[in-house]
Order: sequence, then structure tokens, then C-alpha cells
Amino acid sequence: MKLNKKIIIGATALALGSLSVVAINTNNSNYVSASAASTKETTVKLRLNHNSYVYDKNGKRLKKYKGKKALIKKSQKLTIKGKIEPIQKAKRYYFYGKLENGNRPAYWLTYKKINNDYYYSIGNKGYIKCVNVKTIDGYSLMSTEATVTIKPRIEKVARTWNKLGEQTTKTYKSGQKLIINDTNILPNQNTYSYRVKGTDYWISAQDLKSYPRPSHMVTSRILRYN
Repeated sequence: MKLNKKIIIGATALALGSLSVVAINTNNSNYVSASAASTKETTVKLRLNHNSYVYDKNGKRLKKYKGKKALIKKSQKLTIKGKIEPIQKAKRYYFYGKLENGNRPAYWLTYKKINNDYYYSIGNKGYIKCVNVKTIDGYSLMSTEATVTIKPRIEKVARTWNKLGEQTTKTYKSGQKLIINDTNILPNQNTYSYRVKGTDYWISAQDLKSYPRPSHMVTSRILRYN
């Protein structure tokens, strides 16, 4: 599905208050519940959104992993051992579990920060970057911030808006990389917009080269459903 079409569909869902769509379980046989989450290691299934290299505990890329090239394909599913814990405040990477009593609890699969990147342990002394993971046990992985690349859809530059939906004089050039840390649909707009970290400027998803990873929904606000 092309980016523009995905933007329209996603924005419509957000406008209707269906933020819980990001937590829909794509595998009904596996789900996380508050009673199931614990500090003990459990079996966790990962699905990737991008080809992923395997790294060691120091963040150095491995040449071999389990006797093969240390590259895990996007289509490959991983089953690992990890700790899933409930959270009240957003972690760098987190997800929403099964709807319970009108609320969808938030969780995180414990990760390791190495230098400026975040990694999940996949066993046998191997690690993959969290940003390359699409789902955990079928639930969409989210983040509190992400890096995106500007690619203006209509003009030569990407224009910006404030939180009221008013256009500003600030623009960004094609190819420029930005860190975003919030998602919203601004007044009088029908597509996702992202806030540029450390500013009050919002950039349209239509002016991005691609959606942010691991998920198009980027926010540090834990959503409540009750």
C-alpha cells in the first residue's frame, strides 16, 4: 500500500478516536494480559519491519550468527526469551496489550541501550535493534521518538504548522533528517502530522520519505481507553 493511501486510512481511524488500532492483535492465539506479564522470562514472538543485522553486547555488528550470515530477513519471524512488564509511563519502545475491562494496558519488552541505540536480546549472545521490530506477540511496537527523512510531496520544501493548525514560516529541505516525538491530526487537516523534537513545529506525514519505524504512531503519552 502506498504511503499516501496509508496516511488517509490511518488518519481517518485517528480522527474517529480509534487509537487502539495500533494495539490490535494480529495473532489471536497469543496475547498479553496483566496477569500474564511478569518479571520472569517468557517466550516472545517478534515480527520484523526491516532486514536486521545481528550485533553483540557492545553494539558491534557480527559477521556470523548461529553459523550463518548475521542478517535476519524482514519476512522471518523470531521466537525469543524475554521479560514483558506493565508500564504506567512510556518507555522508549512499548506496546499495548489485550483490551481488559475497557482499558488496554501498556507493556514493554525489556531492551538494552548500547551507545545511542536500543536492542532486544535474541539469544546466543545476539541482539537486534528495536526499531527493526514491527510487532511483539502480534501487537504493534510503538516509540516515544523516531528519525524521519524529509521528501516534500508538492513543493520543493516541506512546510510546517503549529499545534493550532496554523502554517508557520519554518521549512525543511528534501533529504533533511529530523527527530519527531509526537503524533496528531491538527485542526482543519485530515492526515497525520508529527512534532519536530525540541520545537513547536509540526510536519505533515505526506512530506516524509516513509512512515517512521517501528510504527507510524509516535508518542510518549500512554493512551487510556476507560
